[in-house]
Amino acid sequence: MSTIKRLDRVDVATADLEDAASIYQKNFGFTVSRGADAEVATVKVGGAGIRLASGASVAAQLAANGEGMYALWLEADDIDAVAATFAEAGIVSGPIRIEQGRRVLSIDPKLANQVPLHIFDRKT
Repeated sequence: MSTIKRLDRVDVATADLEDAASIYQKNFGFTVSRGADAEVATVKVGGAGIRLASGASVAAQLAANGEGMYALWLEADDIDAVAATFAEAGIVSGPIRIEQGRRVLSIDPKLANQVPLHIFDRKT
């Protein structure tokens, strides 16, 4: 049986990063961190994060669906076991790929209530 350990991150597309960051700060009291990339900000909530993204990286998402959640990231103990469990259940996943030091398995949004689901482990 595969083990999903935790929610890692929710990705949210926004047309106005400053406005979105302000909403999380003013309305909810969260601290918003901004990195070197001017199109991304992160809100930490417990051990998970909300990644606010704007600009070119989410332009297609915004055009097709507007603002809102566009990806859900879950961490697993072993992505091979997750893939095997999915295969046994008849769930077709994409190939395992290496991304930012993690092995990532993506699930078609049609199989996850129209949410792109990415499951990863740190066994590279």
